Amino acid sequence: MDSISDYELRNYQPGDEVQINDLFNAAFGRNSVFTPRTLDFWVWRYLEMPGFDPKGVFLLEKGGRIVSSVIETLRKAKLEERVFNLGVIDDVSTCPELWGRGLASKLLEESIKYAEQKNLDGLTLYADPEGHAHKIYLKYGFIDVKTFHFYIKTLSQNESLIGERKSGEKPSGGVLEPLTRENLKDYAEKFNKAHTRLEAFYPLSIDVLNWRLFASEKAFPSQTWILRSNQEIVGGGTLRIREIVAFGSKLKTALLEYMFTTKPKDAGAAKVILSKLLEEARKKDCPMALCIISSNCDFESKFLESSGFSKVSEDIQMIKPLSEFDFSRPVKHCWYTPYEHMIG
Repeated sequence: MDSISDYELRNYQPGDEVQINDLFNAAFGRNSVFTPRTLDFWVWRYLEMPGFDPKGVFLLEKGGRIVSSVIETLRKAKLEERVFNLGVIDDVSTCPELWGRGLASKLLEESIKYAEQKNLDGLTLYADPEGHAHKIYLKYGFIDVKTFHFYIKTLSQNESLIGERKSGEKPSGGVLEPLTRENLKDYAEKFNKAHTRLEAFYPLSIDVLNWRLFASEKAFPSQTWILRSNQEIVGGGTLRIREIVAFGSKLKTALLEYMFTTKPKDAGAAKVILSKLLEEARKKDCPMALCIISSNCDFESKFLESSGFSKVSEDIQMIKPLSEFDFSRPVKHCWYTPYEHMIG
């Protein structure tokens, strides 16, 4: 059996994306539920991501073949009145025939060193609480900080959607309009301001929103709608379409992202936004809609369940503290749902 010393440790080099993407699909393709990736998606997701650092991509190679990879990206997170610099472990992939040999663990150690060299406040990742990897992360000093719930809803062409208007009925709760580059700045301000009531969230800059919502058209197209009342933005939401492989079958799935209202627990605005996203998903012949929310967002959970969504699974956000801050302290509200790490 090969030892770790038989493999070359290196960082990303131009051209590696083909092998890294194929490796991801091979490593996760055996899961009962799997979201395949295209090369265009990988290029957008990493090479075109604002602030992407190729030194954060750790690879093990032998004979010109990349057999294991760990990718760490950087972002800011706001907790209480402090903004933290965090490393995010996005992908941990190893060729299935080499599982159990410590290759991914070696790369995880390199990613921790990288985060320490960057003087980051912490290193975070997302894991299946019942999975084998969760136990490994605990051994490396990661702690559980937040649970995220996955909600799904089956869509029928004949179903009446929540908040759907009858023929001839005037819109209530505001006017919907598509997000454009012209109104993006106003949208970003309202989006971030709406989340200041949460004790932990990821502020989204104009650069990140441009990348996430506009630069992704070729790899990961999206549609975002703004809800206005008296000319003021009172909420919004994004719809994406992804192909998910579930138990051997391909499902065209509507992903509902970045839903927010500027007023807390604004059920009226939430109904209008959700109805629009589900209406557009149904037009695109999606049999299923998926949404992810933090476990302690009680209003959002009850709202989704009253709209026909069911909780099907969960992921754990884990953090390895690299500063004096006590990340184990209970957070009253939630970490903002990190779609680009849990789905993207």
